[in-house]
Amino acid sequence: MRIDSVDAAQLGDLREPLHELYRQCFADPPWNEPQEMLDDYVNVLAKHLERPGLSGSVAVDDAGLLGVVYGWPMPPELPDDTLHRAVARVVPTERLVAPAVAVVELMVNPVSRGRGVGRALLDHFVCARDAWLVTHPDAPACRLYKSAGWRPSAQFRNQYGDRRVAYVLSSGAT
Repeated sequence: MRIDSVDAAQLGDLREPLHELYRQCFADPPWNEPQEMLDDYVNVLAKHLERPGLSGSVAVDDAGLLGVVYGWPMPPELPDDTLHRAVARVVPTERLVAPAVAVVELMVNPVSRGRGVGRALLDHFVCARDAWLVTHPDAPACRLYKSAGWRPSAQFRNQYGDRRVAYVLSSGAT
């Protein structure tokens, strides 16, 4: 397995395999995303690729793409939108803004799970920075986050009424 850093253009070159990986990761429980949401990931990804500072890490081997993580640096002030307001109710705002990085997607091919791919991706991408992410409280990756030192918040509801939990990682830098 090899982990590579990627920028927005390089992620954009992986649109088709990323879309397939998204389907594999989010069609089943606990996500149960309906077909229209799975199909819409191409549009969601296009919006993500426009985000300033977007970067990521990809895990590959001879068989192809094993997983990906991507996100962006947070601005000094929390964006005023439904998601960020919901997260700020369970995580102190100062943990969510610069110098923190937001982990927007972590996807590991289901056949590659449990082999250290997710941990390697997160370690490579976060690279000793403060970071945070939002996930389903029953997501398989929650075990990974806890074992890697990420701290869970209280549960909350996202803008669609779905249960979520935020995980925060402190780099320990002062």
